[in-house]
Amino acid sequence: MRSLLPVIAQAEFRWGFIWDNRQIFLDGLRLTILISIVSFTLSVALGLVVALLRMSKSKIIQPLIAAYVNVFRAIPLLVFILFVYYGLAIQFNLNMTAIQAGVLALTLQYSAWLGEIFRSGIQAVPYGQREAAHSVGMGRVQTFFRVVLPQAARIVIPPTGNMFIGMIKDSSLVYLIGVPELLRVSNRLANRTFRYFEVYLATVLIYLALTTLVYFGVKYLEKRFALVDLLTSSARNWSPFAIRRTARLRALQARVEADMQGEPVLEIPIEEEEDEKEEREEQVALEEETEVTGLER
Repeated sequence: MRSLLPVIAQAEFRWGFIWDNRQIFLDGLRLTILISIVSFTLSVALGLVVALLRMSKSKIIQPLIAAYVNVFRAIPLLVFILFVYYGLAIQFNLNMTAIQAGVLALTLQYSAWLGEIFRSGIQAVPYGQREAAHSVGMGRVQTFFRVVLPQAARIVIPPTGNMFIGMIKDSSLVYLIGVPELLRVSNRLANRTFRYFEVYLATVLIYLALTTLVYFGVKYLEKRFALVDLLTSSARNWSPFAIRRTARLRALQARVEADMQGEPVLEIPIEEEEDEKEEREEQVALEEETEVTGLER
């Protein structure tokens, strides 16, 4: 009869069980989010370095980085996590916690994937953009950070967002090395209470909520930085910067068309920014002061 008690306990589904143990789920969720954000931030930084070195013309650096990418992309993540924590840490006597080992493994592997994504995004920017920047006097570093990188960032937003969703899901693999993240604490709770359905249902819903939130965040960024024709598209009423930018471009278009047709250019009033008004007022005041000084002399 005692052997049937765990089965009988699960016969009735109770939502209240999830609410009663919400603190356990929240503790695991905090650590899951922390591991995901820290690992992904380090992966983005290291991935950008990998992308730049991958495009290097050096016959030594380029093959080494290519080998780095191919090796870390070929190893299963679960195997690599176990290798870092039980292999490297023990073999080289490294004072490494389970969380540090998990973050290191996730960072190294995801940096290889992100490096290829960033490289493709940078190479997708037309070379004419670089030539135009160099023609106006920009250096290589200035051209990269002010011209190439912003355009490449817009291109890689969707795949980078997908990688972050994958990072959130793959962070559950670190439970095998004892990290008390969401899956680990859920497994403990289920084994202790025999409420497997309620526990793992709550775990599934939490992961679903996290990934859905990231998905809509990525969709917003993708729409926010998408290329639009400011001369034909209508500006949003709640975006004063877009309205002002659209008005200036339309005024410029009218001047160019009038100049091409040989007609007199009609000045279109454009709302000026505060700093431009202040500079103009200072210039007028300086001219008036100069005229007064000349009359006195």
